[in-house]
Amino acid sequence: FMSAPRPIVPHHDRPVAYLGGVGMAFGIAAGLVTLRWLGGGLPTSWWVAAASYLVLGLADDIMVFRPLVKFALQALVAALAVTTGVGSSMTGMRLLDAALSWLWIVTLVNAFNLTDVCDGLLGSLGVVMFLALAMLASIFLGDAGSHLLGFLAAAFTLAAIPRSVHAMPMMAACALVVGVPLFETVFVVGVRMRKGIAWWKGSPDHFSLRLQAAGFTRGRAVLVACGVAAGWTLCAIVIPLLDPTRIASLLVGVALSAGAAAAFLLRHQVVLQASRPSSSPRILDDPRPVSTERIESPHPRKEFAS
Repeated sequence: FMSAPRPIVPHHDRPVAYLGGVGMAFGIAAGLVTLRWLGGGLPTSWWVAAASYLVLGLADDIMVFRPLVKFALQALVAALAVTTGVGSSMTGMRLLDAALSWLWIVTLVNAFNLTDVCDGLLGSLGVVMFLALAMLASIFLGDAGSHLLGFLAAAFTLAAIPRSVHAMPMMAACALVVGVPLFETVFVVGVRMRKGIAWWKGSPDHFSLRLQAAGFTRGRAVLVACGVAAGWTLCAIVIPLLDPTRIASLLVGVALSAGAAAAFLLRHQVVLQASRPSSSPRILDDPRPVSTERIESPHPRKEFAS
């Protein structure tokens, strides 16, 4: 159960255990069992769906599914979750609510899975969103952990959306709570499409890797992401207290900040040295698109060791 070094992640240069998600699951289960003993707890359908995503992620960690097979299994588990009661009645139309709930679950599971490429990043974001995990990483969450966290985030945010005229503000608030993984998904997919790469193909375009390309250490990249997540979560908390005009202004501000972050990240790319796997990957600061198959940089003065 060791994760071999990945060519698209410069700092992953040694095998690391990746069953952290299973350990996290035991911690979550212990908390939920205690909550049920105290008279609270979650519906059984949540337990079943969360366990299903944990098993799916663990199987992917061990066997490494093809992207489309993995997506199909994720979609199937999401469909089972929705049919057993996980979701929201935000519109009052049963089929539309089911479709939106299914889409939200699949989106967040993949968003959390995409974000999990930097030591401690997803766990630290979990601190902001769940106040449950620690930052420093000596073991990877793996797909088991990212699938479990993604589903729980989707389920909790769906449960927070009321069936009323206030549904739209709460939908915006819930999106802000999980804004960093959503930003990661939109950014990575957009960059891959811009490069002509299939959206499901791996590439070193994750925001945490680009932050390191900009000169941040891994720890500082995690702190930046957590700071943004905390700020957006604070915005989500105050949304129910604001009138529609101020909510719109707040969301415009968040969108502008996300756009500025994307513009900054696009200036910093990780260039992989495919011809010399034993050497340190080089990092290029260049606003122009660069293919992941590129070997040598035309700007040697702008390179530095990862």
